[in-house]
Amino acid sequence: MAIRLLILVQLVLPLVAAAPRSLEAAALHPIVLVPGYATNELDARLTELYRPSSPRCGERKGKGWFRLYLNYSALQDPANVPCFAEQMSSVYDAASDDYYNVPGVETRVPSFGSTQAFRFPDPDRKNFSYMNAFVERLEKMGYRDGETMFGAPYDFRYVVAPAGRPSKAGDAFLRALKGLVERASRLNGGRPVTIVTHSNGGPLTHQLLVRQPLAWRRRFVRRFLPIAAPWGGIVVGMLLLVSGNNYGLPFVDARALLAAGRSQSTSIWWLPSPSPAVFGTTQPLVVTRSRNYSAGDVAEYLVDIGLGEAVGPYESRVLPLFGAELPPPGVPVTNIVGVGVGTTERIVYPGDGFHGTPDTVAGDGDGVVNLASALAVETQWKKDYRLVKVSNVTHNGLVADDRALDIVIREIQRAN
Repeated sequence: MAIRLLILVQLVLPLVAAAPRSLEAAALHPIVLVPGYATNELDARLTELYRPSSPRCGERKGKGWFRLYLNYSALQDPANVPCFAEQMSSVYDAASDDYYNVPGVETRVPSFGSTQAFRFPDPDRKNFSYMNAFVERLEKMGYRDGETMFGAPYDFRYVVAPAGRPSKAGDAFLRALKGLVERASRLNGGRPVTIVTHSNGGPLTHQLLVRQPLAWRRRFVRRFLPIAAPWGGIVVGMLLLVSGNNYGLPFVDARALLAAGRSQSTSIWWLPSPSPAVFGTTQPLVVTRSRNYSAGDVAEYLVDIGLGEAVGPYESRVLPLFGAELPPPGVPVTNIVGVGVGTTERIVYPGDGFHGTPDTVAGDGDGVVNLASALAVETQWKKDYRLVKVSNVTHNGLVADDRALDIVIREIQRAN
């Protein structure tokens, strides 16, 4: 009898020791994180087809992969910025109706499936991140990278096109994201996945969902939780096409990156939607001394700022997706939006053109996403839709600020 008891104890003790983690994991639905624009690493290599504009830009030619984004130290040297801009650029080919890298520049996104690629976009310095705090909070809940928590970084220069139009990079990401959701579910006993996105990751993930059969969505997705999603573009997107985007790096001249930003398909995704549910066609968004531009005048605006080549892609690849109501994703949604932070609502230039520093008129939002855009889906996605407003926290702060994270974590717990 004693021997039997001893054997029983030896069998049960390891199970008791493992119980806390097992019980903890059993309470969690797997989570997939899709980050925002310019928040994950991007690698590049230069092939023989690359024709650098200067010998300095060609120094890495034929030498294998290197981190293109983010190399904080390299960008602190102004001499490296033109090379960065050149290699970050893309090209729209009208014949194939798609966007590609500059010839001779190959890119890849490291660590797909893991959160490592967007914890710190520059892992050497670890001085630029807003996703790390969020990931750490999830780990405190019991989530483990590669087991119950997965990351879906992407080449943020590219987005998807409407169904039926080519989008090599965008379609590849949607296939990879779909496979990751299925894998996360499979590794967790078939439990459906909570997809949490930030900013640009929201509209991208929405495109994945609406392109899948309803049976797939019901099987694999428990809840879609977009944070700070621009459902109908942002007014500041019009400004960036004139002033440039320096990725939030104060030592980089935004004008030096203007051409690179203009070349990326993501940049025209941000243009304000003329949908009545968002900005409409009468509200002045950009004002010069000679005329006003509303969301309905975006094509004319592109021509007037010298970017007429983007009119075709805008009208054929953006308006069909965002020019009208967005279809419901077919899964439960918790839409987390920021309010109470001054957000550019109108851009006023002093002269007839787009020269000089414009004045801006602020409205409500999170500092980047206008409230009208954040709420654009509220009347359309009524079924199993939950709206959560977070006051006085910035766009990036929604996944970094302690108070905001308390709210986000609570909503994830509700999904569990």
